[in-house]
Amino acid sequence: MIEVGKNYTLVMLELTNAGYSKGSIDVTVTGREGNLIEVNGCEVINTASPLFHSLIDAEGEKAHFAKLEADFEASLSGD
Repeated sequence: MIEVGKNYTLVMLELTNAGYSKGSIDVTVTGREGNLIEVNGCEVINTASPLFHSLIDAEGEKAHFAKLEADFEASLSGD
């Protein structure tokens, strides 16, 4: 779920001379209406666009992997 006010890494597909590649930039979502999100208060991204790849919640990703690591270490110690 995309939350207004949250920081994300925006990943988009970009056309280069070698074909498509992924480019990313850190953004703050400042508005949302349907498939459209406003980032950094000045740019609108259509999440239904074929060039939109993903929004990565870096803090959520860190928390997820920290929990996985803690659970793995607990399973090794027999808890």
